Amino acid sequence: MVTQKVAWRAVAAACAVLMMAASSAVAGDISTIGAKRTAMLSYVRELQKNKQTLVGVQVNEYEVYIDCTSADRLAEQTGARPAILGLELMNAIAYPPYAAYLTDRALTQTAAGGLVTMSWHERNPVEVCPRGEFFDCVKKPMTAETLKAVLTKGTPEHRLWLADVDAIAKVLRALGDRGIVVLFRPYHEMNGGWFWWGKQDAYPQLWDALYDELAVRHKLDNLIWVWSSDRDTPDAQRYSPLRHKPDIVGIDVYETDPDSPKYAAGRANLAATFGATPFALSEVGIVPTRKVLDAVNPAWVLLWGGEYLNGAWDNNCTLCNKPERVSEFVKLDRMLTLDRMPASLRATISAGVKNGHPLHRKNPFCPAKLH
Repeated sequence: MVTQKVAWRAVAAACAVLMMAASSAVAGDISTIGAKRTAMLSYVRELQKNKQTLVGVQVNEYEVYIDCTSADRLAEQTGARPAILGLELMNAIAYPPYAAYLTDRALTQTAAGGLVTMSWHERNPVEVCPRGEFFDCVKKPMTAETLKAVLTKGTPEHRLWLADVDAIAKVLRALGDRGIVVLFRPYHEMNGGWFWWGKQDAYPQLWDALYDELAVRHKLDNLIWVWSSDRDTPDAQRYSPLRHKPDIVGIDVYETDPDSPKYAAGRANLAATFGATPFALSEVGIVPTRKVLDAVNPAWVLLWGGEYLNGAWDNNCTLCNKPERVSEFVKLDRMLTLDRMPASLRATISAGVKNGHPLHRKNPFCPAKLH
């Protein structure tokens, strides 16, 4: 197994530059954010070269308020914190308290030197969502004609979409101002038909339009763009962005078979479309086997939280993990938890970041098994 020292060699220079300036760094400073982003991307590439994989876990939108999150339960089950914390931006616009708790979780993870990934289940912008940006509103379908109008500047549909984009840009900018780089994963599982952006021929234009607004017009440079599809994705080319290629690609896999051939097929189909772009298992239900990990060589695996992390809570869940299986997975020699990440990288990520007034307990009571 390649040592962490070797894995970090390619990005040591970037870290050294940042650490020399750390004493005078201010959270949100452009040069600091840029150095963090560069170091993270370099590290992700080195992980795959050295056949190492970061352990990640999703803290769902309903978990951000509570002390015992999926990340805390992972720590109870395995004795280690996740290297990547997954969060959801869905409710950050409609509910101001949510944005505060989201930021709180991201600050704690970043201050510890860990990575943060965020998905964005944007509500259908042209529909009325009586309960705000809840999940049901994300699944309200959109016709191809309406999506064309959304992408046409000056239309009412475009203005509605742009209002949501501008609102989420404020949240992402606030994170950047606190020194947080986000592995940003919008409009995922686009090859499925369950979200309004799914199975749309104009999806590449939608991705490019979002990039134009956030990265170009709003000048957000604290984002690492992650494109992720559903399972084997034989139609990856159909959904490939035209102008703004992603920094990282991935697949979301929910299969009852931990050795499912869809892992390898998805990896191959994305490689055929995106070449050597770094690859991740951006969501999984049941954890894959060591054989699968060695075959697809992901930079990280994000375990979905909630009941998926604790099958004992719902014995009828065929896609959920038993605690002992999660523990075995995390302890594989290729898997890296927060404590096994290179110290220099963790110092780079955490530079200038503090969470002086956390909204949650540092060490909550959190049983490894829920009954």
